[in-house]
Amino acid sequence: MKRSKAIFYNLILLTFVTLGMRFVSLGFNVYITGKLGAQGVGLYSLIMSVGGFAVTFATSGVNLGSSMLTAQALGRGSEADVRRAMIRCIAYSLFFGLTGCAAMYALASPISIHILGDRRCILPLKILSFALPFISLSSALSGYFTAVRRVFKNAAVQVCQQLFNILLTVRFIALLLPKGLEYACVAVILGSAVSEAFAFLCSFTVWRVDLHKHNKNKGEKENCLGKKLLSISLPVALSAYVRSGLVSVEHILIPKGLKKYGAGNSAALASYGVLHGMAMPIVLFPMALISAFAGLLVPEIAGSVAAGENKRIENIVSRSLRLTLLFGVGCAGVLAAFGNTLGIMIYKDANAGTFIRIMAPLIPVMYFDHIVDGMLKGLGEQLYSMRVNIFDAFMSVVLVYFLVPEWGIFGYAFIIYAMEIVNTALSVTRLVQRCDVKLSILNWVVKPLASIIAASSLEKIISRLLPVSNTVVSICITLILYILFLRISSSFDNSDIMWFKNAIK
Repeated sequence: MKRSKAIFYNLILLTFVTLGMRFVSLGFNVYITGKLGAQGVGLYSLIMSVGGFAVTFATSGVNLGSSMLTAQALGRGSEADVRRAMIRCIAYSLFFGLTGCAAMYALASPISIHILGDRRCILPLKILSFALPFISLSSALSGYFTAVRRVFKNAAVQVCQQLFNILLTVRFIALLLPKGLEYACVAVILGSAVSEAFAFLCSFTVWRVDLHKHNKNKGEKENCLGKKLLSISLPVALSAYVRSGLVSVEHILIPKGLKKYGAGNSAALASYGVLHGMAMPIVLFPMALISAFAGLLVPEIAGSVAAGENKRIENIVSRSLRLTLLFGVGCAGVLAAFGNTLGIMIYKDANAGTFIRIMAPLIPVMYFDHIVDGMLKGLGEQLYSMRVNIFDAFMSVVLVYFLVPEWGIFGYAFIIYAMEIVNTALSVTRLVQRCDVKLSILNWVVKPLASIIAASSLEKIISRLLPVSNTVVSICITLILYILFLRISSSFDNSDIMWFKNAIK
């Protein structure tokens, strides 16, 4: 129960911090969208399609490696190995971070001219390269804080980083926007790069102080920690390289495919920007809770595996999957019902609302897949996840190449649906093979779906009778009704309430 409390309190903390940061980030994204416009957001997304691969290379799975090694050392009662493991993780981060920095700076020009087809990407990519070592080192330290269940320290650093990033970026945009879209993107990336360096300095200071809590002489030392780190991180890194590379190719092909479909260069970047820069941040906004939970599950499951606690693993997996689906179905219902209104209210763009509604039904699958991936990593199944993710990315590239020129941006939405469903099905199959967990379609899917439909319909009736004109109030009414219908249908039962009560006590 003590460990359950630790999970619960860390989850509550991470949820509030992450949701708060997502709210701030969403508001900041609206500001950036207003300054850059749809075309500018499309150009920034194009730059980050390459930048995303660079970040993937720089981190190279070190977050999972540091989290797993630290959790396993604590599970064995060897605090001495906590220090030794983190020294190796930091050295690993420095190698990949500095290598990524040098490669990105050297290749910025040829990538921008010959691959992205836009010279405006050169300077932003060069600036982004200097942030890579700091991002890599921060990723290693973040894994440590998650494993020792002191996520509040990492959360505090992230809050400071985001506030610092916003202040810098707003100032840089004011100075550089008059020079054109290229320099507007430079302003956004420069603010992010400086804030990443600031975040690392804060994280490193906090980590050095926190490390004194672990007795360097307590417990037996395990040999070959370096090899163990490589065995955990490199398979994840190789998977991420291939997948991120394929995703980068996919995102480069999308504007080109839209041009073949009949859109001009500006229109293609604008459509791409609306889907990825406006609609997807709203669709993924509630995922803050799932991301926080998934991150906590990795070391918890890894520690339970090391201690041989199979029954505890089964209980964690079963409850987590069910609550994730209840949450995902509720979010999908809300965005399907209020997507158009949110698109206009947040971005003043009806197209953003259209894409929000189009992507809303996929939300339960996306969230479910995210939590399952975290569980598989905790069970040591990163090699399987690697194969699934590579297959997913490869098929996405193939489908984008053939379908987007024929069907346009809606063809790309179809591709997201198809591959997300396939990816989730493969991951869930593996999880069921590893854990004795029984999936209940009736209680986990059918009843929640009926509950959100009933809640949404009843809210419409209430709004006509009162009437309710505020969108936020309408969404809150819908969620309250959804929880009520979940209780009536026993999808959210007394055992869940008792779990929350016991965790709080």
